[in-house]
Amino acid sequence: MRRAFVLGALLAGAAFAAQAQAQRPQLGRLFLSPEQRAQLDAQRYGPPAADPALAPPPPPPPPAPPVELNGVVVRSSGRSTVWLNEEVQNEPHNRLVRDKSGNPGTLTLRLSTGQVVRLKPGQRYDPASGTVTEMQEAQP
Repeated sequence: MRRAFVLGALLAGAAFAAQAQAQRPQLGRLFLSPEQRAQLDAQRYGPPAADPALAPPPPPPPPAPPVELNGVVVRSSGRSTVWLNEEVQNEPHNRLVRDKSGNPGTLTLRLSTGQVVRLKPGQRYDPASGTVTEMQEAQP
């Protein structure tokens, strides 16, 4: 009788385990293939970085715009106001050079590239060609 009871308990336990197994969803494959892993990494971290050796060189910077010296006003206090490209400039690194009679003759400009240019009022410097030209007066 004891054997029959143990045998019955084992069979009931096996039947219960089989029924529980049928109700549980299948997990499927636990580990991913290399392709699936690469796809998940791309979604998580973005596409792989391009090789800098294969990238085309960056385009050259555009040439700097021309610089026009529109006018200069020197006050009796010695302070001056300069108009470059029709905008007031009060930068201390731009200095006026006076002619022999004491009148302001030329303006020495230090450009953002570090280049030094000397202009008189009414002149334009073109960095692309490196030339200084007289500005044309507008005709009415």
